[in-house]
Amino acid sequence: MTGSAAAWVVDTSTYTHLSRAGHVEVLHQVAPGGIIVIPAEVHAEIQNGRDRYPGIAAPEGLLWVEQTVLTEAEAWTQLEVKAALGGGPLKHLGECAVIACALHRGLVAVLDDRAAAAQAELRGIESRDTMWIVIEAWATVFDRDRDLAIAVIDALLDTDMFLPITSGASLFAWAYEEGLLPRD
Repeated sequence: MTGSAAAWVVDTSTYTHLSRAGHVEVLHQVAPGGIIVIPAEVHAEIQNGRDRYPGIAAPEGLLWVEQTVLTEAEAWTQLEVKAALGGGPLKHLGECAVIACALHRGLVAVLDDRAAAAQAELRGIESRDTMWIVIEAWATVFDRDRDLAIAVIDALLDTDMFLPITSGASLFAWAYEEGLLPRD
């Protein structure tokens, strides 16, 4: 269940919603090596989010966040993914950067957008989402405290994050249905 030990490159949604929910440290606690990578495009989206929600943690203030700029090859991949995802000129730029970075650097992409996750899968990129991260936190850092995992989900829902469940109380039933549980 724990999957790859490759570092994570994280999209805006996971970072900003966990931060707004008061649980951004879960990324640090669960990510392999305690480090996450954030491309410049994601950083720009986070900064835009901070204009609306000042409580979002500034990535540059966290020692466990590595910011990066796409290489030329990664930028070309970003454009290819953007063409596949479509949308307006600024839509999906963070997701596309995450996918490009993951592909070229052998990282795990953390994406909540289903279309972006499908593009990652088409390119053979391992991906995770926020729900997976909460289940992983429950199993590894929350000492299997169901109430804590449920509270994180409820806090995420309070930020208006779109999740496949409407209550933290549904988390474990959902995780069993999705094959994330049982765990050894």
